[in-house]
Amino acid sequence: MIGILGGGISGISLAAHLDKNVEVLEKRARIGGLCGSIIDQGFTFDAAGPHIMFSKNKEVLNLMVRALGDNVHQRRRENRIWFKGRLVKYPFENDLASLPPEDNFECLYGYVINPRANEKPTNLAQWSYVTFGKGISEKYFIPYNRKIWNYDPEKLGLDFVSRIPKPPMEDVLKSAIGIPTEGYLHQLYFYYPNEGGYEAVVHAFGKQVRGAIRTSCPVAEVARSGKKWSVRTTNGESRTYAALVSTIPIHELLGIWRDAPSEARQAASRLRYNALINVLIGCRNDPGFPYTAIYIPDPDILFHRLSFPQNFSERNVPTGGSAIMAEITANEGDGIWEMDDQAVLARTIDELERIGFVKRDEISYRRVIRFQYGYPVYDLDYSRNVKALRDSVAATGLRLLGRFAQFDYINSDVCVERAIALSKTMKDER
Repeated sequence: MIGILGGGISGISLAAHLDKNVEVLEKRARIGGLCGSIIDQGFTFDAAGPHIMFSKNKEVLNLMVRALGDNVHQRRRENRIWFKGRLVKYPFENDLASLPPEDNFECLYGYVINPRANEKPTNLAQWSYVTFGKGISEKYFIPYNRKIWNYDPEKLGLDFVSRIPKPPMEDVLKSAIGIPTEGYLHQLYFYYPNEGGYEAVVHAFGKQVRGAIRTSCPVAEVARSGKKWSVRTTNGESRTYAALVSTIPIHELLGIWRDAPSEARQAASRLRYNALINVLIGCRNDPGFPYTAIYIPDPDILFHRLSFPQNFSERNVPTGGSAIMAEITANEGDGIWEMDDQAVLARTIDELERIGFVKRDEISYRRVIRFQYGYPVYDLDYSRNVKALRDSVAATGLRLLGRFAQFDYINSDVCVERAIALSKTMKDER
């Protein structure tokens, strides 16, 4: 029997690709994890932030789409950036003509005449100057990344920059004079469930699981027992598995794994991560905003991104209504995490009203959701620490899978891709 800790997309898609001798233990009453959705009073929100289904791996994408059957449709990305009171198409460098003239010139000049273009960067801020030049870096890229990571970009490493495509010179020149261009083409069109929010993807894989999925089953202790693994749940039940895969946050795993390697504990203590506060707003009326998401680099505004659930699926809101989700990066001790929910709501609504995205008297639903684990942070020591962590855990035979188990900022398609690969490895080992 194979045991899987955690019923998010990693754990459930892994179980779906194994045989019936598998058991998933999920602490919450529903599967979903970071891909979970909240359905309440006619509104559907993806609780940990908006998710979209896209992938450079077409086999994985097709697998995810097929799993949903008829409960899926395709949409076009309509993302924007809030810059000096105007909306600029995302990515920023593909819509320079929408900037005020001086900003447009400074961004274009810095991109074309870049004295740092041949430098070898060692941190994210340097990489931005080398890649985009001074204008784009200082007006958008560095402020936004400082805000979303809640950390100095000069202290962030380069481990995730491969996710950021570099625009061709031709596209930047065209964008500066108003010729339309598109960036990040691999996610320009995306799939999304018709109903049920993104959690529907996890449930679609859940239907394919031939083993058992046990919800409301928090784990209290994990221990190695000879060649097997012993797992004790909070209700006192003991389970024994020939193999164990953890998809829960590594810091939570180490808290219940009594004989975990000391190297893993030490490495994990050095890994940084951000918490996430999401503010869910439902409105009686629909102002007709066509956007999927809006990025907010302004440091004086609390939230770093807005999303509009009705533009992912009309069934995410009541007929005639609309919704907005505001995402806020936070950490214990930064003053934001310590704000109570009412204070977070009040400031968020004030700022949404001030920049013109909501009318207070039209709000019919409001809620705050908090996640202790939102984003792994790629600081300058990330690679060394995460390698030490993974190597020491791997030596015990326990497998890690998923964003916060492997401590890797991956999207749901990569979670599925890695789950499939791990399932093949585990089958071959039998």
